[in-house]
Amino acid sequence: MLIVLILAASLSAVVSGTAVAGDDTPQSTPVAVNASQPESVPAERPKVGTGHRAPDFQYQSYDQLWQNLHNVLEHGDVLLVFGASDVDLRTIEREREILLRTGVTPLAVVEKNERDVWATVRRLGLTFSLLSDPRGVIGDQYGLFDASLGRSQTAWFVIDKKGKVRQSGTTMPRQSWPTVAALALGRSVPGGVKSTSSR
Repeated sequence: MLIVLILAASLSAVVSGTAVAGDDTPQSTPVAVNASQPESVPAERPKVGTGHRAPDFQYQSYDQLWQNLHNVLEHGDVLLVFGASDVDLRTIEREREILLRTGVTPLAVVEKNERDVWATVRRLGLTFSLLSDPRGVIGDQYGLFDASLGRSQTAWFVIDKKGKVRQSGTTMPRQSWPTVAALALGRSVPGGVKSTSSR
């Protein structure tokens, strides 16, 4: 499985992307980050929630091509998670295969520099895509960045392939991610999935 780390940057900076591929799975869809940020950002953006259109942030993929979130959504639905702890990242990793089999691509936004994100990937043995966003550019677009804290609030979004947020939350759910995604997208819960995950 391809892991893509991309550094979110301001308008004047270059967005750099790096990737590492596993030896047993084909490349996955590239992930996305916002490559541009206005010079002046409103003090507080409205929060994106259920029923809203997901901000279509721009990114530079592992192959150095510029694309958008909608390019990822062309391949299916997306689970976008902000503020995941190590435990949360391990849970997503455990449930990744089921998510992918049901057409949901998991992406986690990590507000650390690229080096620290790579260290997290290696330490936890992650095989799904992470976004390195040390300035909170993506979180700002989703109305999550808190300037007083210098970071985004914890949140998650199930985004359907049309770019609509089908469900969102501000705390990690007690149910498994495949269950959350299935219920949000109006699908049956995948067989063999527990109703709660060990978080």
